[in-house]
Amino acid sequence: MSRKSTGALPESLITTKLNPPELDSRLISRKALVDRLLNGEARRTVISIVAAAGSGKSTLMAQLRQALRDGGVSTCWISLDADDDSPAAFATYFISALAALDMPVAQRELALQRANPARDFEVLFDNLIAQISALRGESAIFLDDFQHIRDERVLRFINKLIAHAPPSVRTIIASRARLPLDLARQRISGQLAEVEQDELNFDSTQAADFLLRSHELSLQPEDLATLLTTTEGWPTGLQLAALALRRHRGPASELINQFSGRDKDLTSYLVEAVLRSQPEAVRKFLLLTAPLRRMSPDLCQAASGHPNSAEMLAYLARSNLFVIALDRNEQWYRYHHLFAEFLQNELKRSNPEAFLQVCDHAAQWCEAQGQTTEAIQYALDGHRYEKASDLIADRAPMVSQAHGDHYTILDWMRRLPAPYHERRPEIGLSHAWSRAFSRDTDLAMALTDRVLQRLRDDNDGWRLSEAERHRLKLLARVIQAIAKACSDEIEECISRSQELRKQIPESEPFLIASICNCIGYSHFARREFESSARAAADAYLYGHRAGAAYATVWADFLHGVADVELGRLRTAQEHGHRAENVAGTESGTAKSYSAALAALLNADISTQRCEFDQAKTYMETGRSFTALFGPLEPLLVAIRNDARIHAWRGDLDAARRVLMQGQDTALSTSQPRLFLNLAIEEVTLQLRAGDISGALQTAQRARLRDDSSSVRNADSSRGSRDALQLMEARLLLAEDNPEGALRCLNLLQNSPAAKAGGGVNLTQRTLKAVALWQSDRGAEAVRELDRALSLGTPELHTYPIASAGRALLPILQAIDQRRADTAAGGDLQAKRDMEGRLISLLTGEKPNRGGTHPDAVDPGISSEALTLREIELLRLVEAGLANRQLADALLISEATVKWHLHNIYSKIGVRNRTAAATRARELTLI
Repeated sequence: MSRKSTGALPESLITTKLNPPELDSRLISRKALVDRLLNGEARRTVISIVAAAGSGKSTLMAQLRQALRDGGVSTCWISLDADDDSPAAFATYFISALAALDMPVAQRELALQRANPARDFEVLFDNLIAQISALRGESAIFLDDFQHIRDERVLRFINKLIAHAPPSVRTIIASRARLPLDLARQRISGQLAEVEQDELNFDSTQAADFLLRSHELSLQPEDLATLLTTTEGWPTGLQLAALALRRHRGPASELINQFSGRDKDLTSYLVEAVLRSQPEAVRKFLLLTAPLRRMSPDLCQAASGHPNSAEMLAYLARSNLFVIALDRNEQWYRYHHLFAEFLQNELKRSNPEAFLQVCDHAAQWCEAQGQTTEAIQYALDGHRYEKASDLIADRAPMVSQAHGDHYTILDWMRRLPAPYHERRPEIGLSHAWSRAFSRDTDLAMALTDRVLQRLRDDNDGWRLSEAERHRLKLLARVIQAIAKACSDEIEECISRSQELRKQIPESEPFLIASICNCIGYSHFARREFESSARAAADAYLYGHRAGAAYATVWADFLHGVADVELGRLRTAQEHGHRAENVAGTESGTAKSYSAALAALLNADISTQRCEFDQAKTYMETGRSFTALFGPLEPLLVAIRNDARIHAWRGDLDAARRVLMQGQDTALSTSQPRLFLNLAIEEVTLQLRAGDISGALQTAQRARLRDDSSSVRNADSSRGSRDALQLMEARLLLAEDNPEGALRCLNLLQNSPAAKAGGGVNLTQRTLKAVALWQSDRGAEAVRELDRALSLGTPELHTYPIASAGRALLPILQAIDQRRADTAAGGDLQAKRDMEGRLISLLTGEKPNRGGTHPDAVDPGISSEALTLREIELLRLVEAGLANRQLADALLISEATVKWHLHNIYSKIGVRNRTAAATRARELTLI
């Protein structure tokens, strides 16, 4: 991974949590401690800083970060809080922090985390560790305020990160409480450096320097000694004491002797003393800005009503009143945690109504600035649940349905008390929409059923017009169809969707687009590709009419993958490029989510053409779908392409890890169809690589040849049956049983997918050629492979043929020898280029696309009366080849050539070769 850090993170993220506190020149330097931690004899890959609040942990962390950056080390930072103690929230900020190390990876993963929060976090976290392990150069990850993290899944991730990260990656963690991590191995090996309270406490020299530099205070030695004894050198205690001493009119010793000790009593006493010592205007400003999570002059003015908030913030910074700059321009600040907590409690105690008003004003200001997430947070902080629910109801349909930002929806619903979930129907339906896409089908159905029940009650309190009520009913039923699609209940989905399509009026293009996508998805899952493409075309039309970019990208994806299965790669590529362009015009998280979907389609097309370098580039974006739960089809496409790229680039182990990880996800989420297809893919890649024993072990482990297997019986879909049949034929060939393989393949040739003429047909024909060759039926094998080449060449559809592996080489060589003396041109040259490309791929050489790329090959326009073989023969006739040459070029007998010519003459109404060529040109067949 690179060190690039360009690009913008989503607005809903509190980006200042990703910035360390700015270093103030008045702060006491911890240089000696920094040198010990970074430059000791043993390399410290983990640094633990555990001490009480206000001990200077964040300051030490910031100085460590600066020292590392000065040494050319890349760093990232997270300031954690209580809201981050869940896998979804932690993952969002952790991935965002990685932006400082690798922005493309962070943008992709963050967009998909926010769009689809219901992920297998074990898989996601393992992926992140793999990405971190691939970082080039030295890096450091800073986690501040780790005391908020208690979730076992997050702690397990940090343990694995520490255990498996390379020596070039440091992890620095600060916490008020002892770290709940397994650090024994790092402690024994000397890789762990631990900083505790004693090392952070100021000694007399540091204390005197701090008081003088930060507060212009010079104490008598005995007063300084008493102060150090009372505070034990606790930096915040000294800071608070200094602030109190600056306002104290009597001798310093008088105030110092009143301190009761370094505990909560001392903290409360000193903070109260600091607050009481401030001018009234400052006290009021401090209290009225206490609820703000971060502060800018404009926000402070809106929240507190203070007309000179910029000057007040500058004064607080100059006076060292516990404000911390969050950016270099000093436009955003926050209070020190202890100080903020005290101020908030004081405001709630003294004027609880003012606390709520500040939250209201902050919510209004953030809403006006387009900072919706923070606006809702302030409404929730202030227990203004009606306001929060109104904001959520107004914004949620756009966030969930147009942008696919399901994480934000689920986070809002977590914080909004349940009684308010039904205050407006938009809340419940947006919640249900996000639950459906998160594969929480039962809850999605229950939520929509509840909304439908209330909509049937005329006295529901929602005050809806009849038209609004009707539209919401339709939306609820659309969501239920989506839930069935995402949970792979395909028959139920298509039944509901087809019924709904008849009922949704033309005036609701978004709902039509959504339900057409459900229909297209269901047909695709049923391997009814032409029907899938037609439904997807309708989805695009209505999505475009509704201005719903998210829906149109899904439509192009579905249309594109259907075209791939039909062997129409050029048409699929048009959909891929269009989806890519639409995704590029969006903003926010939807851009990255849609871009990933478009990239996934383009990666699949590149893989089908065996252009693995290009596929790898696309998968850098599309791979993020491998961390999602559902829907199943894009997940299957993502995992399968990722594995194929690894395998064809020579890393079978990496390919198998991808596939086995996907199988684990499938088992843990009850997706038998996903498990079955990924296990079949694993066997296929092992066989292609020549690992026959490994393939047999995989088939046995997954019980792929066991008719009583629960996984096989749980998935009776047509696509899985075809995939099992092809896998069985491959295994029989590997076991030197070509006759058994032929029986399998002959049964398969009548399946709808094989008849469709795409990848299944090409694979079936190619494997049949191999089986015929192994049965010593060389002439038949040559003709069968030639038919596959004729079908695959116009679109450069290479992968289904190449996947047969090196067993193809003798057949390709036989074809090459037969055509050796035949002049090449037109389609024949394209086919010979394809043959050379396959030989290069199978022998490990880099293939040359040459003139065989489909953009350069015109397959002509077929007449219904002529077969592909007849059109191919006409083109060779037009090139002037004699019958013997035609026979060699097409790998058939001269008698068969004459028979084809007779049929052609009859169909197009001519009597000889010259007239046939002339008529074919008139019909634009050649």
